[in-house]
Amino acid sequence: MPSQLSSTVESIELLASLDSVAALLRVVCDVSGLGVATVAEVTEQRWIACAVEDRIAFGLQPGAELDLESTLCNHVRSSHDAVIISDVTQNPTYCDHPAPGLYGWKSYLSVPVFRPNGTFFGTLCAFDPQPAPLLEQRPVIATLDGFASLLGELLAREEQRREESPGPRGDLDLTPLREQLLVLLEEDLQHPLQALAKDAPVDASQAQRWQTEARRLAERSAAAADFVRVRLGHGLPLKPALVAGANERLLDLLVRLQTRFPDHTLGSELPELPAALRLDLPRLLQAVEALLEWVASRNPAGGTLLLRGVLDERCYRLAVESRTAVVEPATLNQVFQPLLTQADSEQPARLDLGLYLAQEIARGHGGSLVARLEAGHLRFLLTLPTALD
Repeated sequence: MPSQLSSTVESIELLASLDSVAALLRVVCDVSGLGVATVAEVTEQRWIACAVEDRIAFGLQPGAELDLESTLCNHVRSSHDAVIISDVTQNPTYCDHPAPGLYGWKSYLSVPVFRPNGTFFGTLCAFDPQPAPLLEQRPVIATLDGFASLLGELLAREEQRREESPGPRGDLDLTPLREQLLVLLEEDLQHPLQALAKDAPVDASQAQRWQTEARRLAERSAAAADFVRVRLGHGLPLKPALVAGANERLLDLLVRLQTRFPDHTLGSELPELPAALRLDLPRLLQAVEALLEWVASRNPAGGTLLLRGVLDERCYRLAVESRTAVVEPATLNQVFQPLLTQADSEQPARLDLGLYLAQEIARGHGGSLVARLEAGHLRFLLTLPTALD
């Protein structure tokens, strides 16, 4: 492979110091089906491999430098657009590009990695000598985009920490975050990956299950990126706008949840809304869905759940209520924490982020989310004081 060891060590050492980067590259190979994955620093002059997962003895190592003009990452650097190729022999855009012949790959991906302030660092890049049909699936591509975003967050945080506190890395304050990230990447995401590998789509029913697990994987990777943003102090990216039809979308959530919990009674009392509300509707739906799912999962068969809305001049309040949900009062103050859970020894550990992110979504709107248990009546109250325009 035409490469040389780079004399630039700062970015290499920085990424090597983050345990979660190595775990993330392992999951990238699992998700994509590609044998080599790397985080590359890409500038106007150089392409440098900073972290590498090599499962096929390709020979790429951290510090290896490729000729910039020979890489498709150079195009990603200049255009900021990802390049995804499942089979280069069938790709009219790149079938004649010299890179596949030079480096011996048939499938390839390169996704831009940006710091939270928008500056370009490089790429999440992977390739393999064989075609990779998984790259044709949109949920897989969405997952890889989420991983690239997560990399940018981790990179920026470590750069900031080193600027503020030069010298050896202080692991004490980052230990819980590191452990949670490793669970997310190495265990929590492995369950849908195993399901994908087991149920490669050969007929319509398996294809539907495959798509379901792929969507679930994409959702978990997006949640992981959100989790890192919040834990590292960047907050969630919200895009408030004037939106209509909020009630209809909320009712759609109830319908979907009812199919998952057919033995439950789910109801709603939503007020008539003005023509438009100012909020980030996808984020609001994410928060309400997390609340509904959490409460429904703690209801016994025959349990009840109510989504209630109240509108006044200053606030829009949504409550998720249940008189039948089983919740220990002593644990109620912990429900908004990102807690590791494991149903039994046969199941992988899971980092439950739903309510944690729901509370951050409420805060991002200038509102609040609280949980109450009064006389056995469970109530989550989501208040959005900035929802009305």
